[in-house]
Amino acid sequence: MPRLVGGAARAARAVRGWVGRSVLTTRGRVLLAAVVVVALALPSGLGLLLASALGGDGGGPGEDRVATIGVLAPLSGASADAGVSVRNAVTLAVEEANRQGMIPGWKLQVVAHDDLSRPDGGAAGADLFADDDRMIGVVGPLSSSVAMVSLGRLSEAGLPVVSPSNAEPTLTSAPASPDVRPFPTYFRLSGTDAQLAEVAADYALDTLGRSRISVIDGGPDYGTITLAERFARDVRDAGATVPTVHRVDGGAIDDEQIEKTARAVRDEAPDLVYLATGADVAGELRQALADEGVTVQVLGADGLLDHDYVDRAGTLAEGDLVTDLSVPLSRLPSAGAFVTAYAKRFGELETVASLLPEGRTDEPAAESSGADTSAARSGSPDTTRPDGGAAARPGNPGDGGDGGDRAAGTSGATGAGVDEEDARKRELERARSAELAALWADAIPPVAASAHDAARALIRAASATLPGRSVVDADLRAAMVRAVGAGEFVGVTGQVAFDPKGDLRGPRVALYSVLSGRFVPLRVESTR
Repeated sequence: MPRLVGGAARAARAVRGWVGRSVLTTRGRVLLAAVVVVALALPSGLGLLLASALGGDGGGPGEDRVATIGVLAPLSGASADAGVSVRNAVTLAVEEANRQGMIPGWKLQVVAHDDLSRPDGGAAGADLFADDDRMIGVVGPLSSSVAMVSLGRLSEAGLPVVSPSNAEPTLTSAPASPDVRPFPTYFRLSGTDAQLAEVAADYALDTLGRSRISVIDGGPDYGTITLAERFARDVRDAGATVPTVHRVDGGAIDDEQIEKTARAVRDEAPDLVYLATGADVAGELRQALADEGVTVQVLGADGLLDHDYVDRAGTLAEGDLVTDLSVPLSRLPSAGAFVTAYAKRFGELETVASLLPEGRTDEPAAESSGADTSAARSGSPDTTRPDGGAAARPGNPGDGGDGGDRAAGTSGATGAGVDEEDARKRELERARSAELAALWADAIPPVAASAHDAARALIRAASATLPGRSVVDADLRAAMVRAVGAGEFVGVTGQVAFDPKGDLRGPRVALYSVLSGRFVPLRVESTR
């Protein structure tokens, strides 16, 4: 008898496994339907097993059904840090939603695919997600080149796609028909190359006062105007001179090409060099420019926002500027709770520990991690005088403003002097805490914050459309797309809302400067 019972149990598991695999494909569902018609017509054990196995995604009474959110990102290779942070941020959002029971009757799962930051990897991921009958939406891809080959398939499947970082303008507006939305299910949480070029051009001319600019273009070229070409066009339209746009391979170091380009730039005698290449190539170009006697400042596109640039350029990079469409978490007032939760969940404590003052390993407070800590890090008027000295502090009444110094230097220190000394210590501690919070926040790639908001946009849409449904089908996906487009909420990155083309309303551009080998955010500008 035990052997018979064990055999029946194994048979039951086998049938349930076959049913589970069959429902994932169209062909499997057709075959399953045919078997069910025959089996349920017979008073057999197979009929009972099938009836049990077909109980639904939850598998039994009181169990939740499962819906999946896909993550299409580079999880290996040179861009893995960004891709893994995106997967982590989406996982964090899904775990929060499940814990809070945001979608009654349903649980969410994350399915991640490594697109290798290559078109073929993106195409494979799109096929995988489109064929997943439980998929309700996708976060990603990060690369515009991956987006251009994957969005067609995902759009055909009706899947809402929210990218945290695509910058190619034509993804939401076809050049031949600007009012036509190429991918109706696609949304993005970043600005575009057009906006990035415009902000960089305005800064170069209006703030830096430059008028003769050499431009080096390392692509990528999507068959439309490149970022460097956009920048060159914008500054020329504003009256600056751009002798030529030098084309290089922005992703591969070619010593001969780099030396030739540096000599050409030297001959142009510019007062600014604009670089739109990968970080490694940019670093080598910076060295080559110095070898040719070109000592002017460099303004770089987002590809330079990588420590490889500083590592290769060395001290030559000091004072260089970089523009990027992602805002650092230390400049996001709403990011504090996210920074704390992310660090605790994904073990970033060790990563940041080496950066902390005097080896401290304190964790950031949720209420301070997302504060604007630029004052503590860049010496703004909040903490220093414009001339670089210590900020003036009021003395005691009637002491001429210097009572603190006199009290501190007097053996019979008054109570007021002690209070002032305590106040100074507290101010130093606040500055130190702000610095600490900024280090914690900026150790997390900025794209992670956008990915968390992308996942929340999908989860909020699911909470409005999934309850009461038994399956994920075309109608559900269409309802999800409408809900994402109509949604609006305050996320980690700020206000999240999309325009009719799927673009973020109010995107921003961050400007960094290289100071002491670090990328320090100087300002954040809204482009609309």
